[in-house]
Amino acid sequence: MPRVEKTAAGSYQLLVDGHPYLILGAQVRNSSGWPGELDRAWPLYKQLHANTAEIPVYWEVIEPQPGHFDFTSVDRILAGARQNNLHVILLWFATWKNGEMDYAPQWVKEDTTRYPRMRNRAGEQIRVLAPIAEATRNADARAFAALMHHLKEVDSDQHTVLMMQVENEPGSLESDRDYSAEANKLFAAPVPEKITQALKKKSGNWTEAFGPEEAPEAFQAYYISAYINAVAAAGKVEYPLPMYVNTWLRERKNFERPGEAYPSGGATSNVLDLWKANTPSLDAIAPDNYVLDYSGYRDILHKYGRPDNPLFVPETIFGPMAARYFFYALEAHSLSFAPFGIDAQVPPEYGIKQEELFSGLAADFHLIAAAVSEIAELQQKNAIKWPSKKTRSPTSDSLSVSLNP
Repeated sequence: MPRVEKTAAGSYQLLVDGHPYLILGAQVRNSSGWPGELDRAWPLYKQLHANTAEIPVYWEVIEPQPGHFDFTSVDRILAGARQNNLHVILLWFATWKNGEMDYAPQWVKEDTTRYPRMRNRAGEQIRVLAPIAEATRNADARAFAALMHHLKEVDSDQHTVLMMQVENEPGSLESDRDYSAEANKLFAAPVPEKITQALKKKSGNWTEAFGPEEAPEAFQAYYISAYINAVAAAGKVEYPLPMYVNTWLRERKNFERPGEAYPSGGATSNVLDLWKANTPSLDAIAPDNYVLDYSGYRDILHKYGRPDNPLFVPETIFGPMAARYFFYALEAHSLSFAPFGIDAQVPPEYGIKQEELFSGLAADFHLIAAAVSEIAELQQKNAIKWPSKKTRSPTSDSLSVSLNP
């Protein structure tokens, strides 16, 4: 089985068929998990010299009616990946996709009594399913477990699928927390002891433990992380692939207001400790790193590459910056690097072909592909270091990386 494990040096490695593996990947657009769209994307992966494709699967497609599952789209993804000699990371678009609920089945969206929406401060329903709703969580978990059971049946020998992303940029836009009557009761109740102990907070309700400014986001993070952990756990019972959740970041946002600048309750850096304490079924919490300045980009890598959290970069920018920032990810011991939108349509007014957006990164991937095993081994030994100013030539590329076995 593919697995993520910690090494004796304290770093992490992704093992595929027993060998260290570095994900040189790219993600298709959010609505590209269809044969017609993927037929156009597969050749682009070859041009990029990628070894892994990140492709969404949709709850609304997998379970169009309650309890009736259709895995045709999944099987076609696997067939296309195998024909193109690619591994796959499947992205589970279900209760959350970018802070909202757009890929949940219609039967979930329509039954707001059984599958309630969150409410904002004014008491209005918003386009986010309530994370406190047990029925919604159980329905999502059953569908995800059915998907994992199917993958075990069709892929446990070949290991085309390496990992699973559980939900996509979870959290809530339009409100910093759920203000329904039931949620308000939970907000006024004591914070679970395991959270106060893990975060060294005083006992009390959410406001008493976290303060009036931080409490709504912490409350939201607790219930979303518990929900996603339950979904991941249900999937691992069926087929225990490595699993992670990705994060819409708060850094470099105007005012950094949860629910406005970014989805509240996602695994942002300010609540990352809470998420780690509440998600034992996740192998990693991964940043979608779209920070543009190099110091900010590296800051994100090091915030998420922690002793208790292996670093993955499941989404990042395409273009010249990706070609440069790839080496920052290597230095930070990231186990993956995957820009978003390999199949994006470039407007004619840009005056360039879509493929030219990733020509620099393609050169990087081509260079590194022949040494993936060696670099992965160096990463696990903590032997990839950023060169000091003393060892750099004034005319050298400032993004060179020293490999010290």
